[in-house]
Amino acid sequence: MLGILKITQHNPRSTWKYVPLQDFTPNSDIDWTKSVSEIDQQLYKKYGLTADEIEFIETKVQAME
Repeated sequence: MLGILKITQHNPRSTWKYVPLQDFTPNSDIDWTKSVSEIDQQLYKKYGLTADEIEFIETKVQAME
């Protein structure tokens, strides 16, 4: 999402326009105490991703070790 608007080394506030803010507090609508895969599922649902979008993410993004 950041790459859509970031075309130079400059990093103004407007560059982050499409990057959603996340609430990492206990008041969040995401349960951050879950496993990474469970958190991913919550985020997919929150942002209404399609099956194709989820498949793309799952096949192109490698899990961090």
